[in-house]
Amino acid sequence: MFKRSLAALGTAAGLAVAALAIAPAAQAAPAGCASGGLCAYYTSGYTGNVQTVFQDNADLTMYANFYNIQGGSLYNNGQSCSVRVYTGKGGTGAGYALNRGTGWSTIGSNLPHISSNYWC
Repeated sequence: MFKRSLAALGTAAGLAVAALAIAPAAQAAPAGCASGGLCAYYTSGYTGNVQTVFQDNADLTMYANFYNIQGGSLYNNGQSCSVRVYTGKGGTGAGYALNRGTGWSTIGSNLPHISSNYWC
């Protein structure tokens, strides 16, 4: 009985170690996306021209990649928190949260424009 319990404990410990060994690595930011920034790419897949902002912005309409984001891509390479993007200026319109260290590789028709952003 003792040997069976010891074997079960050893198997459980081995599985725990194996799970740690195969845990996915943190995703690296796409090329051209500066640390601390919210990066808008002109085309999908984090390719093409990139524009980056680093703080809250009530009006992003002067940034072509943000305002014409549909068909492009967006990545949050922020330092500590998520960012919320809005279709309207000043945080109005539809809002979407993007967690830190993640992105949207292809932006569809649900988000034709990013007109403002706010961190955390």
